[in-house]
Amino acid sequence: MSMTTLVILRFLGIFAAYMGVTLALPALMFRRILRGRSLAEQFLMCYTFGNFYIINIVFLLQLLHISNFLTLAGLTAVLSIVIGGRVNRIPLKQQAGNTWHLFGKLLRGRMKLKSAIFLFLGKCAEGIKRLAKFFYRHIVKNPIQSMLLLGIGVCLCWIYGRQIILVYGYRASDIPVHMSWINEMSRGKIFAKGVYPFGFHCIIYYLHAVFRFDTYVILCQFFFAQVIFMHLVLLAMMKQLCKTKYIPYIGTFVFLLGNFWSGQTYSRFYATLPQEFGMIFVIPSIYFLIRFFQIPKQKLANKETRLTLQCFAMTFSLTLAIHFYGTMIAGLCCIGIACGFCFRFLRKEYFRRIMFTGICSVFLAVLPMGIAFATGTPLQGSLGWGLSVINGGKSSSSTETEADEAETLEVSTGDDKNTVRVVKPDGTVMEIDVSDLPSAQENESGGQTQTETTAPAVPKVSFGEKIRKIPGKAKNALSEMSSRILEFIIKLDVKNIGYMILASFALLLLLGLVFCIFRQPGYGAMLMSMGFCMWIVTILLCAGVFGLPPLMDGARCSIYYVYLLSAALTALADGLLYMVLPLRKLRLVRNAVSLAVAAAVLMGMFQNHMIKQSDFSSGFVMNGAITCLSNIIHENEDKTWTIVSANDETQMGVDHGWHYETITFLRGMETLEKNTKVIIPTKTVYFFIEKIPLDYSVTYDKSGQSISRKGASRSLPNVGGIGMYQGEGRWIVMSRMYYWAQAFMELYPNEMKVYYEDNKFICYKIEQNMYHQYDFAIDYRYNQNKMQDETAEDTQDETQQQSEATNETQQQSDASGKQEAGK
Repeated sequence: MSMTTLVILRFLGIFAAYMGVTLALPALMFRRILRGRSLAEQFLMCYTFGNFYIINIVFLLQLLHISNFLTLAGLTAVLSIVIGGRVNRIPLKQQAGNTWHLFGKLLRGRMKLKSAIFLFLGKCAEGIKRLAKFFYRHIVKNPIQSMLLLGIGVCLCWIYGRQIILVYGYRASDIPVHMSWINEMSRGKIFAKGVYPFGFHCIIYYLHAVFRFDTYVILCQFFFAQVIFMHLVLLAMMKQLCKTKYIPYIGTFVFLLGNFWSGQTYSRFYATLPQEFGMIFVIPSIYFLIRFFQIPKQKLANKETRLTLQCFAMTFSLTLAIHFYGTMIAGLCCIGIACGFCFRFLRKEYFRRIMFTGICSVFLAVLPMGIAFATGTPLQGSLGWGLSVINGGKSSSSTETEADEAETLEVSTGDDKNTVRVVKPDGTVMEIDVSDLPSAQENESGGQTQTETTAPAVPKVSFGEKIRKIPGKAKNALSEMSSRILEFIIKLDVKNIGYMILASFALLLLLGLVFCIFRQPGYGAMLMSMGFCMWIVTILLCAGVFGLPPLMDGARCSIYYVYLLSAALTALADGLLYMVLPLRKLRLVRNAVSLAVAAAVLMGMFQNHMIKQSDFSSGFVMNGAITCLSNIIHENEDKTWTIVSANDETQMGVDHGWHYETITFLRGMETLEKNTKVIIPTKTVYFFIEKIPLDYSVTYDKSGQSISRKGASRSLPNVGGIGMYQGEGRWIVMSRMYYWAQAFMELYPNEMKVYYEDNKFICYKIEQNMYHQYDFAIDYRYNQNKMQDETAEDTQDETQQQSEATNETQQQSDASGKQEAGK
């Protein structure tokens, strides 16, 4: 089987398993509640509960230290049966009794096996008939929407899905860290490196433990499932909120296809990361909160209200359980929705319910982390940093924040006392001679000297002057917002595009107000909520510029911003079209116009080359390494092999074999005179070597160069952590490793073989006799004790070549001089 086929089959299995536990299982459990609802609402409710359900099952069993395949699968099945029976009003005792009676008849011979098989097939046929009805009702009877949905799927596969067959490995440098945390969960150690939002890790661990997918396989491919649900959730919400049938597809296509979005707004979608997974649940939290406020006062006591609030509690809880950045955005959007529905939010009937629900949602998310913290697990560094930022602390990792900070001044202690050092946020120091400043020159000409402790006089500003300055400040604020949008959000070469986007937010507020005046408060307040949400998120994007606490740097904020902007612009287009064609009798015309607008937008994007190109590649793991690892796991028994490679395979094959660090391997044979030995006690040993080393997120002058003797002659990097595998250090390590392999193969040509090779990667394999293992510490000419001789030989050769070249040039010069003299 080719690696491409294997990768596709793996993804289909992972996607089917994830859909089964997050969509199919909740659909069976809550089919009575879901009956009669639109497909979009059923999808949002099932997906919300499915993820909440699985994550909390994992939390419960992990905190009890009894998490494994049997407990996870058993608890999932038992709870599903109990909840499904209670919700669907199925008498479980009676059903269990009937099943036991039927089984007893079969054992006693009162029922033939053939009859039991026919009975089982009848149940299967009934299920297939229900699926056929579902397919006919939602697919066959809606051909245009089905074609648009199919188009979204094709575009997703082309832009994002192709990456799983082009790049087999993971696509972010911090995935090995998350992989190690998930692997520790397999050993019953949740929060192994400190308390952290672990919802994402719970989902990956559940797929690994229950469905037996390797963790590294899930982390390499699950990003595509995240992207699919990210777009489907956006489409489902807009289908529920919009008055037109086809306008929601415009927003989804624009978000998916537009190449006018800044690159950092979607580059992280190619990696399986917690932040992007948590972003999926921001949209459902917005939808369920809007849906709650759209319920009239007289219907607040209905079951529908409680169900909507329960769904909101679960979605908001999921944002906090997965990543606190998503909670920040969801919380700010909740404030915007409260502003849009202020006429209901301030009423005690609504206020009391939503505040209680919000407190419960936060409690549900914090409870597992609180239990772990109370039992002695410290906070993980990222979570501690996040809490400090929320409390008003400074983000040391945000370049935007650092750029906006004020410079600090320190007076030097020199003899002249006239030098001032300006210490910039990046650590650079600039000295200024204060005698050259205008104030110093004024002092020399007879002006008064101002001491350091004397504060400058602040002129008093009257209240009228403050009022007159407000328009100017507002103009400056709009200018900063526009420039920030151009910097982080959009890259269209259109004049005043930033102001146009801000104007669309104002138009949303105005349009919503118009609908509220014309007695459509639910729809109008929804439009106003979208406008308020975008203004608040825009302020977050510009927080550092405005002197506010920067809760999130611009690059991270832009990812959420584009996601929400697509929804806001969709709502605006829907509102404008609905205002032009408001009557119910014009619904068919309104839908036809919305379809025409959707087609026009798509054609315009294609004609103007505004389609996103899938050109992302990974710089962390080579395809050859993933191919070898997959084959090694398949061909060998567990714990009988070792891979000698850079750090990436440390956590990838941890459930199957052993790993030996390349840098440890090379350092172990640096000083052979100390009678050093390097023994690897497994039956088979594999050596992963990159012929064109990866940069691993750190570039240098000659990035992309092949391994060489020049690289092998350099000293091994003397740094810790991942540093020795980055940039030029990786080139040196891989060069050394390659020439070690060549030297070892000369000693044992029949034992050491090439296992796999392509133009960028090579893997060597050696089989060992476990009673007579190899000592891999050999002299390969580039050990530390041989380095000086090798370098001296190279230097001598270079000197000799330079001398010969100089003599040849001198001889040519003498010959040309004699020719000139002869003439």
